[in-house]
Amino acid sequence: MIVVSQAELPLASASDDISASTRAAVAAGFELVSLPVHLAHVDEVEPALADLAPRRPAVPAVWVGTIPDEALYRAVDTALRARGVHLLNDPEAHLDVFEFDRAYPRLADLTARTVTVTAVDQVAAALTVTGLPAFLKGALLSRKHSGWSACVATTLADAEALAAGLLRRRYLSRGRVLVRELLPLRRLHVPASDFPVGREYRVFLLAGQPLAHGYYWPFRGDWSRLAPADEAAMLALAATAARRLATPLVSVDLGQLDDGRWVVIEVGDPQFSGLSFIDPRALWSALARHLSSWTCP
Repeated sequence: MIVVSQAELPLASASDDISASTRAAVAAGFELVSLPVHLAHVDEVEPALADLAPRRPAVPAVWVGTIPDEALYRAVDTALRARGVHLLNDPEAHLDVFEFDRAYPRLADLTARTVTVTAVDQVAAALTVTGLPAFLKGALLSRKHSGWSACVATTLADAEALAAGLLRRRYLSRGRVLVRELLPLRRLHVPASDFPVGREYRVFLLAGQPLAHGYYWPFRGDWSRLAPADEAAMLALAATAARRLATPLVSVDLGQLDDGRWVVIEVGDPQFSGLSFIDPRALWSALARHLSSWTCP
């Protein structure tokens, strides 16, 4: 088992999620293969992996790092496979969960109604499906870090302006904007955030089996604790969503509605997903146990 990491070295000197995950992976028995922290170009990949000895039989690997573009992910995957190191998520599997419009057709009944647009003049038609207010995000990422008004439109003009902004930010949208129904999530307003936090959780799964989970938002308290029945329902929905996808390693974000039901908010690739309140030691220990008998395709 290999962890391909973009962590700052030495590992003990940093406290970010990438370093925390890498430390936990090494402690769980993964071999560390380092990539440059600021890897950005395809032509940097081969030199970075030149000293990696070929593995026979092939061994599974997990990349822990910053979000790569599609070309860079494919280049790293190709270079690793040439050396008998297989990322759990091949490039197509990675894109199937990382770009939500690719995952949505398999999850439509488990999540908010969603319409993908590629131009501002398509927004009005999308709103006839989702209604107003609507949540807008890029195919890759949202702008939740910028606050409620950076994501939620209450008028057509608002929605068109948000879509135009997302289309200009290709690192968020990759040329596609998702117009989404705004669901009645249980929300809590906290003084430290302009974005009302939901009863939302992140679950990491391998082959449809939960590995570890934790509260999504960086605010802890009674609000974040789940009763056993709620936790079981949330994990069951996460497993259902993961099994519908062809991607082995998946993160699923879920939220609780005002009426108590659970819905899928988002899916992603754990290789580039934040830990939230997930314990990296529990995550990587569970992953090591599952991969001890993993056979690479």
